[in-house]
Amino acid sequence: MTSAQSSSITPPIWYGRRAAAWCQKPKWRSTWPKAANPTPQKRDIHARSRAILAREVKAYCLTSHSVSPSLPHKKHTDILRITSYFYDKPENTMQQADKNISRGGFTLLIWVLLLLLGCVLFFFSLDRQIVSILKTTLMQELGLDNSDYSVLISAFMIPYTFMYFFVGGIVDRFGSRYVLCALMILMSLATLITGLSHSMTGLIVGRVMLGLAESGIVPALTLAVFTWFRAEQRAFAFQLTNIIQSLGLILAPPFVAWVTISTGWRWAFFIPAMAGVAVGVMWYFSSRKTPPAADDTPQVSAVSVPLVERYRMVLTSKPIWALLIARLLTDPFWFFYQYWQVGFMQEKIGLTLAEVGKLMWLPPLVAVFGVLAVCWASDRLVARGMDATRARLTIIWSVTCLAPLVFLLPSISNAYAAVAIMTVINFMCTAWLSMATIMMGGLAPRVAIATAIGVMSALGGVTSIIFNGFVGTIIDHFGYSMPIYAGATLHPIGALVLAAFFLRRKKSFVSRPETV
Repeated sequence: MTSAQSSSITPPIWYGRRAAAWCQKPKWRSTWPKAANPTPQKRDIHARSRAILAREVKAYCLTSHSVSPSLPHKKHTDILRITSYFYDKPENTMQQADKNISRGGFTLLIWVLLLLLGCVLFFFSLDRQIVSILKTTLMQELGLDNSDYSVLISAFMIPYTFMYFFVGGIVDRFGSRYVLCALMILMSLATLITGLSHSMTGLIVGRVMLGLAESGIVPALTLAVFTWFRAEQRAFAFQLTNIIQSLGLILAPPFVAWVTISTGWRWAFFIPAMAGVAVGVMWYFSSRKTPPAADDTPQVSAVSVPLVERYRMVLTSKPIWALLIARLLTDPFWFFYQYWQVGFMQEKIGLTLAEVGKLMWLPPLVAVFGVLAVCWASDRLVARGMDATRARLTIIWSVTCLAPLVFLLPSISNAYAAVAIMTVINFMCTAWLSMATIMMGGLAPRVAIATAIGVMSALGGVTSIIFNGFVGTIIDHFGYSMPIYAGATLHPIGALVLAAFFLRRKKSFVSRPETV
């Protein structure tokens, strides 16, 4: 073959020759992609699929060029990566596979699904924030007081918390395609009902439905990521969807303020409701076909551990109980901050809704970058040889040093100073939550990590319901100062609980029960 002919060879032909050569190799174990011991059934299925692909590629080469190209060097991109999704579809050409390479191994469909999953989390964050941003507006329009607002918070928190114990089984039973679509429609219906409400009853119905719907979003999304993404793609998928979720918190104040001022407060509910239905329907039709790649299937443990045994592992571990107690103490202040911050800024500082939209997007934005920084710092400590649990505790104790600044909030009258302190609160609480979740993953047995995190979230939700159930009445009688002062002490107390337990453990900060 001449050099001119060689230079004119297109990448699809190279891939086709490599596919044909691979299909004719007799030694499966040396060529099997990322699977140490494939089953005979998998070998048979993949053999037929590769054979179909080889025939199609050969036909393409013969019709496209009169001279067959030479096999490229083995450093060239492996056909197995190119056709991780398309290899069982002979109607797809090598040009499509070439496009897949330019996207870093992600097909166009995978990118669409990743964007849809991010949109699910976006509305997951946005829908729950609308009522808190419109707190003062709803109180004026519907004649509510702070006690009624506390009831609305509890109406959301109670079903959201207790569904943690059941929603995992529902997701496992029906799969992420049906569950995510149903939850998005239910979440949108709840938001629509809230926007149509003319009384307290309608608001309660909407918030209860929203709590039921949002409790299953994270488990269903996690299953979707494990279904559609290969192992080396999942961290990126989670990271990108979490960033889009943070956009929901950041954009909620300006969006709700702008829509309310422009068209009325009800449209702040109607627009997300309609968009949420669209996202749910698009997810349902986009996720019709499960990817055929073998390594996309989560590996099932060889040992089946009963649910009761998993709860026993979690509830009999002293280190886990120390962390559970810390979360029981600290979660109430985080939920108080989320649901009462805008009311405080309007009623105590005197901001208008437009000013809320201009300022209140800053705390969650700073918190996103702050949490990324502390997670990086925690990993650096571990990389330098520090025990993993102690590294997380070091971050927790460090950010808790910011808690005394919260005591200044009730005495501040300047809006910018108040926003600065709220930024500190947002960063401290989210850093606490992140480190506590990572710690729980290190303390719990491998087979009970999800159970442990579910118990921790549920128990934290119970104390948050109790705390916020009384806050409205306290604010009506004594103002915001008392709950803020009480909440400012919770994170230092939680840090002391962790210090009292873990600093006594001289040999190791981790006490992981035996993994089954």
